[in-house]
Amino acid sequence: MATLLNLRRRSLIVGLIALALCAIWGWFARQQFFVSYLIAWLFFLGVALGSMVNLMVYQLTGGAWGRLLLVPLAAAMRTLPVIALLGLPLLLGLDQLYSWMRPDSGLPSELLAQKAWYLNVPFFLLRAALYFVVWLYLAHRMRGLMTEPQAPRLHRLSIVGLIAYALTVTFAAVDWIMSLTPQWDSTTFGLLIGVAQALAGFAAAMTAAGLLGRRGLIPDLGTPRVLQDVGNLLLMFVLTWTYLAFTQYLIIWSADLPHEIGWYLPRLHTSWYAIAWMLVVFHFALPFVILLFRSAKRSAVWIAGLGALMLGAHWIDVVWLVAPTFRPDGLRLEWGDLLATVGIGGIALAAALWRIEPLYESPTRSQPLRGARQHG
Repeated sequence: MATLLNLRRRSLIVGLIALALCAIWGWFARQQFFVSYLIAWLFFLGVALGSMVNLMVYQLTGGAWGRLLLVPLAAAMRTLPVIALLGLPLLLGLDQLYSWMRPDSGLPSELLAQKAWYLNVPFFLLRAALYFVVWLYLAHRMRGLMTEPQAPRLHRLSIVGLIAYALTVTFAAVDWIMSLTPQWDSTTFGLLIGVAQALAGFAAAMTAAGLLGRRGLIPDLGTPRVLQDVGNLLLMFVLTWTYLAFTQYLIIWSADLPHEIGWYLPRLHTSWYAIAWMLVVFHFALPFVILLFRSAKRSAVWIAGLGALMLGAHWIDVVWLVAPTFRPDGLRLEWGDLLATVGIGGIALAAALWRIEPLYESPTRSQPLRGARQHG
């Protein structure tokens, strides 16, 4: 594990340096610093939560694919406490991000009055704390039970956990992303964010499994049949995300209501439309075409590459959800977008590598596989 130790140290050092540079840049561009930081934080939070969700799904359904992705998923899930701590700096810039927190926001007073029961700072912070209490508790319980070959307890926890996740991620999506534009609403948005996070966690695990396999840390990267199952599951995630994203767009655009369509206008009537086309190509069309070929799904190289592609596409998706609200004149990426992503990513990767070593070295690491139902 010496290689992982060196990589962990380098990741941590790079992450801390990048965050320091991002903070210096933010001194001169305060609002854009918090926008960049929110993008990066939401991206890595999605990977951690999506990994936890995939672990719960695996405990309920079984399948040979879990033997390949179990350890990367568990390691990513265990970064959740670190991600929670990295979110604390956002508390210093909430008024820079959420216009409804500013008295001089220019938003219609009628709108603010109607939503004041929900959109107020104390309740906002209370809800955020509640989300993390639920998520951290679920991650802690999943971590503890996965060291014991007791499938019934994991099964019950996974059922309750998926229900709790669905509820909390829906409200979190409304609070942290939708309320950036408080006059906008969408009944599909929470489900869309949940699916996007599950896809991101799955893609990250695919990428990690491929890289660890090439370094010899996973002796058997998986038979062609197992890799094909992984590819089929990725295709399911891609199609589900695309269906929800297109359905939301179609319904809102057809209804043509000012308070709903206003969210899409800066994203489709300025140069931000280039990001929309990137999502069409890299989040749907390209992976869809590749995953139609059985030979690609049975190749470890293709599977790892597709995981990296989808992870990059998810970052673009988070940028699309957040940045146009603050940069409505057109497509503009800031240095902070890259620095914050590298900074939080370096620290999160170091935490994942720190968590992944005990998972591989533990003699009980295969117990969850024996305890879970094995299908396929």
